[in-house]
This record gives sequence, C-alpha cells and structure tokens, in this order.
Amino acid sequence: MSNRFTVDFFTKKIIGTKASFDKARRYGSSEYKELCGLMSDNPDFEIVVKEIKQNKSKQSYKKLDFKFIESYISIQPDAEKIMREYEAIKISAKSLGRSVYPDTKRWFLEKFSSEDKPFDMDEATREIETAAAQAGAAA
Repeated sequence: MSNRFTVDFFTKKIIGTKASFDKARRYGSSEYKELCGLMSDNPDFEIVVKEIKQNKSKQSYKKLDFKFIESYISIQPDAEKIMREYEAIKISAKSLGRSVYPDTKRWFLEKFSSEDKPFDMDEATREIETAAAQAGAAA
C-alpha cells in the first residue's frame, strides 16, 4: 500500500487528494484497488477530498515563459548584454543536463527583482506593451 489515501480513525474518514480520487476512478488501477480495500476495511467511513491550502502570499508567474523573458529583456537599456547572459544561462543548464526553464526562471527573477520589490508580472507586461506601442508609432 502507498500513502495516496489517509485513514482517520478519529473522524471516521478516508481522505485523499482530488488527483488520487481521479486516478481511483479508473477500474483496476492501483489507486482503485487501494481505495476499494480501504472502503472494504472501513465500510462506515466517509470519503473526503483533502483541501490543499493555497499560499496567498506566494507570487505566481504563470505567463513567464521564454517568449515573455525575451520580450522583457529586449526593452531593457542594456538588452544585448542581458540577452547574452540569458543565452549563457540556458547553455549552462543544458550542458549540466538540467532542465533549462527552472534555471532560466530563477536567474531572470533574481536579475529583475530586489529584496524590497519582487518582480511584478503585471507591471512588466505593461512595460512590454508600452514599448511595443511606441515602436509601432515610430514605424
């Protein structure tokens, strides 16, 4: 047995994450068999989906992809120098056999954040849009 589900004998509940229950929906899967066994052993227990608490203070960078990073770098005063640094980070990660995105993201956020002011995606998006509008007007 694994730890996909928790049995709480005090509250008479079988607790699992939404992902575990979704996997248990597939007939014959290991999750299905595990849940069936737990339900068989504890027929009067309630089945409960565990609520995962979201950290509201954690900064999210959902739209931070390579294209966004490159667009943001391109509007910086020393864009060429920063772009070389960016490419070097990507090459370094590849040569070390590491995933490129996490290393690049970490470098980018360190480069454009400070302890006082974390990187602000909304502000950066506005800056990129403003620069694109100015470039379009100049053309």
